[in-house]
Amino acid sequence: MEDVIIVGAGPAGASAAFYLGQAGLRVRVLEKEKLPRYKACGGGLSPRMLARYFPFTCDPVIEARAQSVRYGYAGDEVTVPLHDGDLAFVMRSRFDAFILEHARAEVHQGLAVRQVVEKADRVEVTTAGGQSFEARYVIGADGANSIVARALPRRARRRPVAAIEVEAPAPPGYLASLSQSPLFLLGDIQYGYAWVFPKVDHLSVGIAAWRPGPGELQARLRPIMARYGIDLEQGAWHGHPIPIHGTTRQLATRRILLAGDAASLADPLTGEGIRLAIKSGWLAAQAIIRGDSRQYARAIRAQIGNSHSLGLGLAGLFYTATSPCYALGVCNPLASRAFIEMLSDRIHYAGLIARIFGTLPLYLAEESARMIAQRARGRKAPR
Repeated sequence: MEDVIIVGAGPAGASAAFYLGQAGLRVRVLEKEKLPRYKACGGGLSPRMLARYFPFTCDPVIEARAQSVRYGYAGDEVTVPLHDGDLAFVMRSRFDAFILEHARAEVHQGLAVRQVVEKADRVEVTTAGGQSFEARYVIGADGANSIVARALPRRARRRPVAAIEVEAPAPPGYLASLSQSPLFLLGDIQYGYAWVFPKVDHLSVGIAAWRPGPGELQARLRPIMARYGIDLEQGAWHGHPIPIHGTTRQLATRRILLAGDAASLADPLTGEGIRLAIKSGWLAAQAIIRGDSRQYARAIRAQIGNSHSLGLGLAGLFYTATSPCYALGVCNPLASRAFIEMLSDRIHYAGLIARIFGTLPLYLAEESARMIAQRARGRKAPR
């Protein structure tokens, strides 16, 4: 019998396997696909966040590093410069496998879990092929449609967010211009946004929204990308749910813990998930190492859940009043800096909201000075 069985080898499962193996526990990872396997994901993350959680460098699997970020809304575009190391992009196929390579764990590939049964002193896991495994604990890191989550007596209430992503070839010369400046597009779909992210030899483009209508994401994505000369017909289309943080859930029992997308921990405003998957994998491992799995739910609530509750409110404001939020928040470089700090896992939504409103007077003063300069010179002043 193992100490821990981890179902799923994404960032949450691979991270948990690494931390548990470092503590000397016997770990078995069950992954239904053959690694490396494709996973629809924009792949944006903070190298500084990775350096906080892992004692090894992830540079070998970083596809691109951003020097600035661009935002577009209603024909307007603003570019916000970034510090080196603020934002990078990975392909999940390589990134997930790279983290798992550093874990001291027995990894089984191509084994889909069919059933998880919790007993008084252990958890039994049965695969679709009829194999059985036992462990003192099980971590469910098997994504938005988690099989492990079905073993918990009370299911999480999910908030429906859907996304479409395409790995598309870049127009001639466009990849070089975009390689250091990813693009976020607002206003093209209600309660959502589109993106264009650089990779080594192609673009990851996509669109996500709360409660989109049937076929709405596909219909909106084509004309958006046509404006930039991006041909989507040559790329593979992938649809996937984004399990946004809800208000009622059970994340752990005595011997089963949910992490990452299985725990519905994606960011409520941006849909970002890699940072939260790694963080929840670390918290799950720490709870098991201490022998108190129930402290995991409290840790998630304190370090992720309370912040996400504020994020839900901010998301509601942003997606219902996009125009003023774009003008006063997105275009404010000090607010964008706060988003990068949150991506680095240095502040939560409370700090982000305080930074947005706290810097608003300074930003408005700067914008007023820009407009005065524009009128004095008789031409548009640079933003």
